[in-house]
Amino acid sequence: MAYSNNPADIAVTYLKGVGPKRAEALATVGITTVEDLLYYFPRKYLDRSTLLPIAQLQEGMPVTVMGRVVMQGLLRARKNYYEVVIQDDSGHLPLIWFNGIKFVEKRFKRDMTLSVSGTVTSFRGLQLVHPEVEIIFDTEEEARVHTGGIIPIYPSTEVLKRNFLDSRGFRRIIRPALDQYTELLHDLVPAAVVQDAKLLPLGEAVRQAHYPESFEKQRAARQTLALRELLLFQILVADRRNRIAKQHKAHEIQKPDQSFGAWVKGLPFRLTKAQNRAVAEIFEDLYRPHPMLRLMQGDVGSGKTVVAAIAMAQVARSGFQAAMMAPTEILAQQHYQTVNSLLQGSGLRIDLLTGSTPKPQRTQVLRGLASGESGLIVGTHALISEDVKYADLALVVVDEQHRFGVSQREALMAKGKSPDLLVMTATPIPRTLALTAYGDLDLTVIDELPAGRKPVRTALRTEGDRPKIYSFLREEVAKGNQVFIIYPLVEESLKLQLKAATKAFQELSEEVFPELPIGLVHGQMKRDERDEMMRRFTAGEIGILVATTVVEVGIDIPDATVILIEHAERFGLSQLHQLRGRVGRSDKKSYCILMTEMEPGSEAYQRLERFVESTDGFKIAELDLELRGPGDLLGVRQSGVPAFRVANLLTDLSLILTAREYADKLMHNELSLTDEERLRLKTFVKQQRERESTGGIS
Repeated sequence: MAYSNNPADIAVTYLKGVGPKRAEALATVGITTVEDLLYYFPRKYLDRSTLLPIAQLQEGMPVTVMGRVVMQGLLRARKNYYEVVIQDDSGHLPLIWFNGIKFVEKRFKRDMTLSVSGTVTSFRGLQLVHPEVEIIFDTEEEARVHTGGIIPIYPSTEVLKRNFLDSRGFRRIIRPALDQYTELLHDLVPAAVVQDAKLLPLGEAVRQAHYPESFEKQRAARQTLALRELLLFQILVADRRNRIAKQHKAHEIQKPDQSFGAWVKGLPFRLTKAQNRAVAEIFEDLYRPHPMLRLMQGDVGSGKTVVAAIAMAQVARSGFQAAMMAPTEILAQQHYQTVNSLLQGSGLRIDLLTGSTPKPQRTQVLRGLASGESGLIVGTHALISEDVKYADLALVVVDEQHRFGVSQREALMAKGKSPDLLVMTATPIPRTLALTAYGDLDLTVIDELPAGRKPVRTALRTEGDRPKIYSFLREEVAKGNQVFIIYPLVEESLKLQLKAATKAFQELSEEVFPELPIGLVHGQMKRDERDEMMRRFTAGEIGILVATTVVEVGIDIPDATVILIEHAERFGLSQLHQLRGRVGRSDKKSYCILMTEMEPGSEAYQRLERFVESTDGFKIAELDLELRGPGDLLGVRQSGVPAFRVANLLTDLSLILTAREYADKLMHNELSLTDEERLRLKTFVKQQRERESTGGIS
């Protein structure tokens, strides 16, 4: 291969100090090229000029101080401990360890410069016990050569540390790499944007992000790098949107007539204002000559399926076909039952197609779709199988799209001629995340629950409350109500020591509730067994259902009034909110009980307390985004959001909007670009399209 001077093409092993073992360790955090290393930014900084001098420490203070190791050794007392004494210009401070003595003994050497954090305690003088320690430099001489005032602290892992790639190790390889390669970084962002948005040049931004001259320069570097990341992502979003917007629909949806209006009015419930607004927005899109690209977002139980069914019915009445794809078989069946019951008496044929549809029935369904006799279809990813042909697919509805990914969504759309697209999600998505994960879609929000729904009362409980809880569950079932008990794992995990659903089911049915009908549902059961169990629970034959998160979305049981979630700390807050939505689906008083073994006051316990206080899905989603990141919030590998190195989807709303603005200008040729800049952007977009079509990104 010809030598390239582009850091994106140079293996990290070309750097001094990076051999095969270190390269292997770096690959575990996604660093394989010099460019990857340059974009591996510090997690925080130490400003030597603002650190507290040792002489000013007081008992009870949480502090960070820096000093040089002047003495260390094992001290024998009633309980042996290891002491390291550090010194700065103002005094000495002992650091004490009672545990991990062998590790500490090997880790520190005389003349090392350490940054230590902890709470000051007193025992024969002030000290820090088991402090958090960063080795800043090996020797004072190294400290003078390699730093001014602000020192970068890099994220590390056990694998990296075993290969001497703690913060100090990263500084040793990154500093020379910055000197040698920053000016060679290829900037995909055109000069016109850099100038107009007043961004730092790329090389300078990268240097200032690692070794800032001041915190003002570091903030400017962060803003520059975050906007670049967001802009490149928004270019891909704008490209996807543009490609679809240029298409002309091959179908013309009729406007509803009187009989359609009478059918909607004849539904067994009144639509909420939010549902009516959603129907109006969707119908407006259906009449346009370009394909609809719309995300319908609504909290659990807000009636999204009803809105989708109304749109699907009008498409079928216009002589075309509509397909709804759901991520699981249970959810597909639930949607099918809902849509089927709503369309009673409409004269429209609706079919269900999943992986377990029996062969004779499947053949019949495929024949109906190919001939156009079947106007509506609900199913799983079986809808995009190669042998499924549609006579004239005009509307694609995708539920919980983040469980599929863009490539599967587009595979279903490819079954028709530029069909309209409606994506539904019950995951409340903060605006910043909606603009990225679903940036190519217009947004409809159903922010109102049907009349008569009562808020679900949520409580946080610990092991000592279990007898009372079991007694309460027994009373609820005696009243004719139903109960979910949710576990995070199916089988025992020695590592996590969590009760598994299968073992819990055995204990509950044999020892706790032997007199009550109890069922079990989890993802590893055979489909027909699972479906039969859900059918029995829906029919009210089972009072208590022990389950894993297969019941997270879409299961609608009006008599379910209690959901007990074991090991609640193991779930994301948005997932807990989804699970809570399984109850409170009627006018009955309903309860969500979170069980945890976490100590009150611990971070995990406080996180659950914040969940208990809120029923607002959007606030919970923002908190989840803050705590766990977008991939976890949207739930899975193909969330459609890249792992941004710098941009923060919770706090960078203004940058996201700016990035969208520039992406649109670039897509519509409103900025002057050189031929080379245009070629670079085209190549970038083409490469990402190829990755997307093979399922590499979403």
